[in-house]
Amino acid sequence: MRSPRFLPALLAVLATGYTSLLAGDFRLGSPISDHMVLQREKPVAVWGWADAGEAVTVAFGGQSKSAT
Repeated sequence: MRSPRFLPALLAVLATGYTSLLAGDFRLGSPISDHMVLQREKPVAVWGWADAGEAVTVAFGGQSKSAT
């Protein structure tokens, strides 16, 4: 029995919708946007807003930092 061709696409759409339900309401600060330029070998401050008590994890360049 062959599965329909659209089944993988349907599963991808459902998985994307499910993960967006799990994600909280988080907003990055305005300096962090598309086409931003980062300076090599310099620290980058990441900030934003989230619901009170919500755990936030930022992963970039092989590093991961968490905050509540």
